[in-house]
Amino acid sequence: MQEAVNLFGSIVYAALSALIAIISVYIGLMAFTRLTRNIDEVAELKRGNVAVGVTLAAVAVVIGLVTLKAIPIITTEFLSGRIVSAVVLAVIQLGTNILIAVFTQFVIIGIFNELTRRKGLNQFEELRSNNIAIGVGLAGIILMVGLILQPASEMVTDAVTSMLRAVIG
Repeated sequence: MQEAVNLFGSIVYAALSALIAIISVYIGLMAFTRLTRNIDEVAELKRGNVAVGVTLAAVAVVIGLVTLKAIPIITTEFLSGRIVSAVVLAVIQLGTNILIAVFTQFVIIGIFNELTRRKGLNQFEELRSNNIAIGVGLAGIILMVGLILQPASEMVTDAVTSMLRAVIG
């Protein structure tokens, strides 16, 4: 009997993890594309722009990195029957972590663009021109920042979880 419960819990955990991941990446990429008004990422992807695709892939990976710790906490709450707590945790934790990730990436890309513009290189124009070197370079910077942000996002997740558990009970 316990094996069946474990199997059910594992299936629910996997399904919730997939759902949370999909929602997180969707929200994060939508927020990122709204912040980068200089580029219509969807149009560029339709044109086969590899540079933009690589950059967006890096943003998606970073969103995964910063939301990783929240997923088991949310699914454990859900599997324990604390549905309201799971939903509140999901909204606040994922919202906070995605906001931190997207905003930080936007600031870093803006700073990098300003530094390269001084040398006569506009990374947004280069991305639109499918400059793969720029796309890979931006992806590397985005991933590096995400790796640095990941422990900080875990701290935010732990703090938010503690505060919400104190309030919700």
